[in-house]
Amino acid sequence: MSHPLRAADLYHTGIVVPDVDAWKTRMGDVAGYRWTETLSADLPVRLADGERVLTLRYAYSLDAPHIELVQEIPGTPWTAAEHIATHHLGYFCDDVPTTSKRLEAAGLALEACAIVDGTPSVFAYHLDPAGVRIEIVDRARIPDFPAYLRSKTPQ
Repeated sequence: MSHPLRAADLYHTGIVVPDVDAWKTRMGDVAGYRWTETLSADLPVRLADGERVLTLRYAYSLDAPHIELVQEIPGTPWTAAEHIATHHLGYFCDDVPTTSKRLEAAGLALEACAIVDGTPSVFAYHLDPAGVRIEIVDRARIPDFPAYLRSKTPQ
């Protein structure tokens, strides 16, 4: 049986926080994490209530296991939950639309995805009925994750 995801493709754990920069400092002080610069991207995103452009702000830890801190956007799936830190498990995949369909067939509802030319692309979030959120990310966007981290490291 072929699985929609491979355990070896898990590359980060995402945490939605009220302030990315404050949490970079906090996690650095508490656990010694070092971080990429805080990145920002305006992306067309499809949500349950329709499509809109959202500004996503995020940073990755340079230290493994990798953490992604994501700036909270109230009223979207990127809302920080009180007393629950982990937001999602991020997996690379080779084909976002196909993997997304396979996850839906496995019972993980599509919650949000980036849209390119009307088609899910770049990333998608899927939510299991138990509340576990899976993010799939097009491997071609970040073919060499360690090199990507180095390129985003403040000098």
